[in-house]
Amino acid sequence: MIGNTTGSGERMPKRVISIFGLPSHGTKERVSGVDFARIIQPMEHLNGYEDADVKFEVKVYDPIKDETMNWVEVAQEYDLIYFNYTAMPWEFAKMGSMARKFGRPLVMDSDDSLWDIMPDNSAYQALGKGSEGIKNFTSICREVDYMTTTNKYLRNVISHHTLKPTGKIKIFPNYIDLDGLYTYRPKFKDTNDITLLHFGSTTHFIDLQTKEFEKGIDMIMRDYPNVTFKTVGALIPSYKYKWGQRYKNDYGHQDLYRWVRERFPLFMDEADIIVVPLEENRYTKCKSSIKFLEASSAKKAGVYQNIRQYEEVIEHGVNGYLADTAQDWYDSIKALIDDKKLRQRVAESAFKTVQDDWQMKNNVAQYAEFFKDILT
Repeated sequence: MIGNTTGSGERMPKRVISIFGLPSHGTKERVSGVDFARIIQPMEHLNGYEDADVKFEVKVYDPIKDETMNWVEVAQEYDLIYFNYTAMPWEFAKMGSMARKFGRPLVMDSDDSLWDIMPDNSAYQALGKGSEGIKNFTSICREVDYMTTTNKYLRNVISHHTLKPTGKIKIFPNYIDLDGLYTYRPKFKDTNDITLLHFGSTTHFIDLQTKEFEKGIDMIMRDYPNVTFKTVGALIPSYKYKWGQRYKNDYGHQDLYRWVRERFPLFMDEADIIVVPLEENRYTKCKSSIKFLEASSAKKAGVYQNIRQYEEVIEHGVNGYLADTAQDWYDSIKALIDDKKLRQRVAESAFKTVQDDWQMKNNVAQYAEFFKDILT
C-alpha cells in the first residue's frame, strides 16, 4: 500500500516514485512536437507533483545535454520507464532487457495509428503496410506492459492490431500549457483584409485538397477579393495557379521550441481565421484536437473538419465552427469574415475552453493516478 500511518498513528514519509521519460523522435538539433506533447510536457508537470501518499521525481532524457543512456543505470535507478513509440527493435531490446532484469514496467505512448499511414505520408516507406517497420512496431506494442494514447478510437485500433487488452491502454488526451510555452496572444485584428491560415507539417498536402474544402475555399476566394489564404508547411501549387499573390506559403520549424517561440507568433499576427481540413480516413480518425488547442491558445477563431476529435471540444458557432460540405466551409468562413464581433467572440470563447478544460497543469493528477496504479 502506498502511504499509511505507523502503529503509533504517526504519518509515514511519502513514498517517492521515480520515472524515466524518454522522448524518442527528437535529435540533438530539434525537439519534435509529438515528443513535447506526449512525453516532455506531461512529465515536466509530473516532476515534483505530490498527493497525500506519494511524490514524483521524473527525469526526462535530453539528447542535447545528457550523455548517452546507460540502460543498466536507468533500470537500477528508476521505478518505471515511459517512452514515446519506436519501431527500432535494437533500441527497444537494450532498454527492454534491462527493464525486465530489474522488474521495471515499460509504458509506451503512441498517438498515431501507424498501421493506417497513407502512401503520401513521408513515413510510409518505413512504416507502410507489410513493412519491417510496422511489424517491429506491432511486436514492441505487444511487449510493453502498458500503453498510453490519445482517444478511444485509437485505443481500440491498437488493441485490435496487438491483441493488448484495452485495460492496458490508458487514454490521455493532448493538453496545452498556457503559462509555459504557449503564451503568445496577439491583439485582435480589426481589419477588412482577412488572412485564412492553415499550419502544420507537409503531410497535410492531401488534407488541403479534399474536394469539399477546396470547393468551399474557391467560393470564398471568388466572393471576397480582400481574402488571402496562407499555408504554413504544405505547399499547394494549384492554389498558387488559381489565386496568384492571394495564396501564400511559408515554412515552420522542425524544432518545436523554435516553432512556438519564433515562427508561431509571426503567423498568429497575420491570421484572422484558422482553417483545419482533414481527409477522413482511418489514420486521421486517430488524430487529436491539438490544432484547436494551439490556435485557441493565441485567441484565434477557426473552422475545423467535422470529425470526432473536434466535435468533442467545439460547440458549433460558439467556440469554433465545424464543416463537412463545401457549403459548410463557405458559410462558416463567411460568417467569421462578415462579422468582426462574432470573430472576436468565438476567439475568446475558444481560449476560455482551453483555459478551463485543456491545460496540462490541471490534468497532471491523471498521470499520477495511472503510474501509482501500475506500481501498486
